Amino acid sequence: MKLFHCTCGNRVFFDNTACVVCERQLGFEPDRLEIIALDAHIDGRLTAPGGAVYRRCNNFHRYYNCNWLLHREDSEDLCFSCRMNEVIPALDRPDNLKLWTRMEEAKRRLLYSLLALKLPLTGENALKFRFLEDNRRNPDVFESFVATGHFNNTITINIAEADDAARHAAREQMHELYRTVLGHLRHESGHFYFRTLTAQPVLLDECRTHFGDERDDYHGALQTYYDNGPPADWPENFVSAYASAHPAEDFAETFAHFLHITDALESARAGRLAPEAEAGQRDDWIESWIGLAITLNEISRSLGSDDPYPFLLPEPVKQKLGFIDRLLRPQGELPAG
Repeated sequence: MKLFHCTCGNRVFFDNTACVVCERQLGFEPDRLEIIALDAHIDGRLTAPGGAVYRRCNNFHRYYNCNWLLHREDSEDLCFSCRMNEVIPALDRPDNLKLWTRMEEAKRRLLYSLLALKLPLTGENALKFRFLEDNRRNPDVFESFVATGHFNNTITINIAEADDAARHAAREQMHELYRTVLGHLRHESGHFYFRTLTAQPVLLDECRTHFGDERDDYHGALQTYYDNGPPADWPENFVSAYASAHPAEDFAETFAHFLHITDALESARAGRLAPEAEAGQRDDWIESWIGLAITLNEISRSLGSDDPYPFLLPEPVKQKLGFIDRLLRPQGELPAG
């Protein structure tokens, strides 16, 4: 993610609602992908430099958990991000507001990347979200188990994924090295965009040469994976063990890693922790990321923490990431260059 600054010059961050130096109100403007410093007026108007007038999302007023802005003339009460929710958890339940807020923070970071790439989010096949809980957390709900997934343009996430203890237990049970709410959202968005990005037959054919045929028996493949685990040679061909389960999962996992890498690399370059590509030169962003990831992992180990990027990128995975790059680059400028 790029750097943001208040009009006073202070550095501010993606989720900030006020500048700690000059105390101006701040909000995120999704059309411009910018944090905007705002002057508040007695009549409730929020004006930005240049005269644009905005309103706060109603979830800011009710729960103080959203900093996205609406134009003053917008007829809606909720911002673009919050309007994408079909279901949210019951907020009168203990901890649910905290967990849902974590979900929303991750969702907004996903949307930042998708908007930066100019990927379609609205229209007939608009992306929607459902944040649910099952009766392991809430005995008043019917569902005995809510599985994270994507179906019919809707991403569903179990709110327990925002609970650090529950997510860590699931990570241990599933023998996963990495499990985050943002990672789930990025993965499921890969499923959402698969048909859009491979709509041209030539692209779909190339996709199948990299990932396999997504028409293969999905449920049978997943059952085999859960019964027997991944093939022994999966690290040589896949970005994660789960990617080996089925071509559709391989695509979604690689799509998620593309977003992981490009967003983190943009942040690193904005903070001058990684060099920009030289003018007129091809941006070898994968190799830039590998060097940065090694450094990040070493720093984390020095602090006694787990590796933030516990993955290898063998040549077949680099080829898959390069294909995702080519699919997305025509949609807009990549954060990584």
